Order: sequence, then structure tokens, then C-alpha cells
Amino acid sequence: MNQIDATAKIHPNVILGQYNKIGKNVVIEVLGNDKNLKAEIGDNNIINDNTRIFIHGNFKMGDWNVLHNDMLVMAEQHVYIGHNCWFGQNTILDGAGGLTIGNGVRVGMYSQIWTHVASGEQIEGCTLFSKRSTIIEDDVWLVGSCVVGSGLKLGWRSVALINSVLTKDTLPDRSYAGSPAKLMENAKFYVKKTLDEKFELLMGWLQDFVILNTSVKLRNIDSKYMILEDVLTNEKVMFSKKNDIEISEVESIFYLEDKTYLKTNSLLERQVYKYLYNNKARFLPKKIS
Repeated sequence: MNQIDATAKIHPNVILGQYNKIGKNVVIEVLGNDKNLKAEIGDNNIINDNTRIFIHGNFKMGDWNVLHNDMLVMAEQHVYIGHNCWFGQNTILDGAGGLTIGNGVRVGMYSQIWTHVASGEQIEGCTLFSKRSTIIEDDVWLVGSCVVGSGLKLGWRSVALINSVLTKDTLPDRSYAGSPAKLMENAKFYVKKTLDEKFELLMGWLQDFVILNTSVKLRNIDSKYMILEDVLTNEKVMFSKKNDIEISEVESIFYLEDKTYLKTNSLLERQVYKYLYNNKARFLPKKIS
């Protein structure tokens, strides 16, 4: 189920989900003497060549994340990564003081996210020593070559433009730039869309997906739901505008209203989600109570 290059080194305490792709010379190492320490990686993640993940505390990553080449992740206290995140090459994630990253976060290449500072000798009075947790909320975008200081909270959908150095918390849905980064009063990168407008966009993308995949048909198009069906495998995936629709013949259902889905990891589900995932639409696996 997982594609793991022969040169990758993965500690036996790492719990891997399904359909992950792990590249050349990747190292995922659990350090220390705690034999019960576990690290969890969900489904459909890509960890590219030469990425190194060193785990001394807790490490947990959800589904559909991409870690590009030559990344360094240090989970001394903890690093928690949600779903649908993307990290560019040579990015550093420091979890010495605890790093929590939400869903849909995008971090451009050569960025650094820190949770600690350490420099001169404390015995000589140096005060440059601290560990403070950093929290990055859902859908934050660090465009590239950004530096995030320790102990910060980056608000939902906040954006930091290229080469930004963040030394203070960011407000939700606002944009920042500079060193140190300052608020850009007039910059907005999101426009509001109604549920009907979102459904119409989704319908167009699914029609394009069907053109690219000749064995897949799109049926039951109306104002409430659509069903993709692969005539070769008989797999079906439904897209529902509202959260209250369920059809017994379909197990995999994407709900547009709250951007969740019932995950089955079927081939058709993974194919269509991969098509939508990058910059069209992202969904979160629905929590079953």
C-alpha cells in the first residue's frame, strides 16, 4: 500500500497509514530511550527525497500532506501537523518548544519555523535561552523564505509574503510583509463565495475530471449532489452540497457545506481528491462519533 524507497530509513515505532509515498534517503528516526514512544503518519502523504524527521517527543501528521526535498523536522517536544499541508524544499520545522500546525497550511521553500532560541552560556548570564510553543492555525500561507519566531500564534488564513520575518502574532485573514513583518492594510487574498457558487465551481472541475478519466461518468447532476462512478471498478464517490444527504449505494461522500468527507481510501476517491487537492478544493476526513 505504501511506496517506500529502498534507501529510506524508518524507525519501527513509526506508525504509517496507507498510500504514503516516501522518497530516497528519507530518515524518520525516533530518538531517546523511551521504547513506547510512537510517531503517527496518516494516509496519502508524500515525503520527498532527503527529508529528515527526528523525533524525541511526539510527532503526529494527518492525511494528504506534502514534505518536499531536504526538509528538516525536529520534534523534541512535539510537532503536530494536520491535513492537506504543503511544505517547500529546505523548510525547517522546529518542535523544541512544541509546534502545532493546522489544516491546509502552505509554507514556501527555505522557510524556518522556530519554537526555541539558544545562544551563549547561561552560566555567564546569557538570557538567549527559551522554549515557547508556536501555533499555526488553518490555511495560513507563508509564501517563501519566511522566518517565524518562537512563541507566536499565526491566525487563520493569515498570509506572510516572501522574505517576511514574523516576530509577533498575526491576525486572522490579514496579510503581512517585511522584516520585521508589518500588517498590509489593503491586501486581501480571499473573496467570499456562496455555497451555490462553490457547488457550480465543483461541478465544472468534476466535468473536467471525467474528460481526463474516460472510465468515469458523472451522473445525478442537480442542485444538491453529484455522483462519480467508475464503470470498470463500480466505485462511486458522491459530492453533496449539504451535510444531510446520504445514499446507501455510496460510501465515499464529500460534503461541500463543511468541507468534510467520509474517507474510504478507494481508488476513485483518491484519484478525484488528488485532482482537486492542490489549489481547487480541500476536504477534511469526517470525525465519526
